[in-house]
Amino acid sequence: MKKERALLVKTTLIVIFCIISGFSNLNARKLEIIFQLNQMENFVPSNQLVIWLERPDSSFVKTLFISEYLAYGGYNLPEICSNWSIKSNWEETTAKEFDAVTSATPPIGVVKMKLKCPVNQVPDGKYNLFIEVHLADEYNELYSGELIVSKKKYQTGLKVSYRPDKYSKNSTGDLLSDVMVNWK
Repeated sequence: MKKERALLVKTTLIVIFCIISGFSNLNARKLEIIFQLNQMENFVPSNQLVIWLERPDSSFVKTLFISEYLAYGGYNLPEICSNWSIKSNWEETTAKEFDAVTSATPPIGVVKMKLKCPVNQVPDGKYNLFIEVHLADEYNELYSGELIVSKKKYQTGLKVSYRPDKYSKNSTGDLLSDVMVNWK
């Protein structure tokens, strides 16, 4: 009798755990971003990086990743990742969001980021995904592309543009290369 009761309690706990885990995963959709952060030969870039989403009408949706220096005040410097700084209204972010998206600047080499996109903040639909990375002075590279958020897997690459233009000391290529985005 005791063994049957213990088995029933364990089974019930396992079922409850599975139900809770299943429902919590509905809100934990993931975006994977993979790129090569390149070593620059002619200068040392700041490598400050921010990733965010906008709607097709260019309205800001959510910051997904921000490097620590930028998060802790670098956003006040108009030359560092200015496209994001203008749109994000970062100074009004909540402590919970700040902690969820702030992290160390990625190291040189292949970078794989797995970012969470909660359903309540990023519902199904079309978005524009941006990665802005600061080089030096007022020079930034902006990587952009369309992202389709749905129950289906989606993969895309991002194209680069230069703000204000290509940095003359950057003769070895772009700071990021092989930028791929996977929606899971």
